[in-house]
Amino acid sequence: MQHIVNRNPTRADVRTFGLTIFVGLGVIGGLLWWAGSGDATGLAWTHSSLSWMALTLWTLGAGVGIICWSSQSVGRPIYVVWMSAAMYMGMVMVPVFLSVVFILVLPLFSLIRLKDPLRKKLRAEGSYWEPYKPHEATLERMRRPF
Repeated sequence: MQHIVNRNPTRADVRTFGLTIFVGLGVIGGLLWWAGSGDATGLAWTHSSLSWMALTLWTLGAGVGIICWSSQSVGRPIYVVWMSAAMYMGMVMVPVFLSVVFILVLPLFSLIRLKDPLRKKLRAEGSYWEPYKPHEATLERMRRPF
């Protein structure tokens, strides 16, 4: 299986990447700062490790964003390295995520019993046949047949 990373991105690709990193790391940093604050409002600056990680993410996001917006020649290698790393992370995380879904989430649905949504139980008459319920033959009914 061959995965291809665009090794020659356009200026628009690099700028979009820079904006995405800027916003994405900014949001993640904001969530870390809020989670690391000791104040009930979530806005107080404390010297916890989460606050320092938030500051680091904001600095990294701003730096990569500015570099990618100002210079394509410097932003291009960052783009290629980031996308290559993301490709390999995706090759690992997709099977892990799908395994978790199939092993933990889907069996929960088998434990939930619905009232025979597919109507598979045999009727008292000994047939699966459902009686026909006629509908009015109006113009509105013909516009919406189902």
